[in-house]
Amino acid sequence: MNNDKTIKPDDKFVIFHTEGGHGKQVMATAVCRAIKKKYPDRKLIVVTPWDGPFFYNPNVWRFYTFGQMQYFFDDYIKDDTIILRHEVYHTEDHILQRKHLTQSWCDMYNIPWDGYKPEIYLNPRELEIAKDKIKPDGRPIMLLQTHGGAPNSQYSKKSWFRDMPIETAQKLVNYFSKTYRILHIKSPEQPNLQGVEPLTLPHRELYAVFPLSTKRLFIDSFSQHVAAALGLQSTVLWIGNKPEIFGYPEHINILPKANYVREFNKISYLEQFDISGQIQQFPFDKLNVFDINEIIDAVNKQK
Repeated sequence: MNNDKTIKPDDKFVIFHTEGGHGKQVMATAVCRAIKKKYPDRKLIVVTPWDGPFFYNPNVWRFYTFGQMQYFFDDYIKDDTIILRHEVYHTEDHILQRKHLTQSWCDMYNIPWDGYKPEIYLNPRELEIAKDKIKPDGRPIMLLQTHGGAPNSQYSKKSWFRDMPIETAQKLVNYFSKTYRILHIKSPEQPNLQGVEPLTLPHRELYAVFPLSTKRLFIDSFSQHVAAALGLQSTVLWIGNKPEIFGYPEHINILPKANYVREFNKISYLEQFDISGQIQQFPFDKLNVFDINEIIDAVNKQK
């Protein structure tokens, strides 16, 4: 591997600017692979709000987080630089949910799509430190994520759009805690559960915990993307989004079993539901929208 990061006079660049949440940045690694295949002679520069997914990625020459791009223009903006900066969420293909997000992303840039598989690379020291911090005690580990979204947003503590109903989450913990040591991936302001250990490590350290787990139960958030990138089958609960757009067939994807009884679209523009979980848009006839037995069976079947 050539680790030389010196900029040379004849270097040519392609800049991939990507916005959005943590999970979307993990998905962006699949787009990086496709970009590099189309432009093998160019150095790929990624600009992102979350840099964790891009460490050691062989397709990425350098990556920058927003607000930390000193001398970026002088270094990379040349007459022949290719700049990929458009929002895939605004494309017709994504709004009409025709394709997996990564395919819509590649199509937007006229780049051949080579699959949805994201990629995360960990070094041996990261894996060692994760083990030191978790301190395995002989019990098999289950990773659990019940709530997602940006910290301190309006519904970061409880969003119906993708968060696991808290009563459902606690019942599942009560069941699985008899067999597993449950590590609960969460931010400090999100709801606590009884019978779990909160897991609030920095993102790279958190990624390195995943290979230590035996079972994984997630919502539609960054954890399911990380698991897919590391080749770890997981059970994923979906409410507002669709696994065909944001998910992976390798996972066991669980959909609501509640009755869809109402729509409130007065405040909807190009998407029917607001990802933040506007409470007026809740469309089901009950809060606990999942079949707990279906979830238990899915987790038990995980490879």
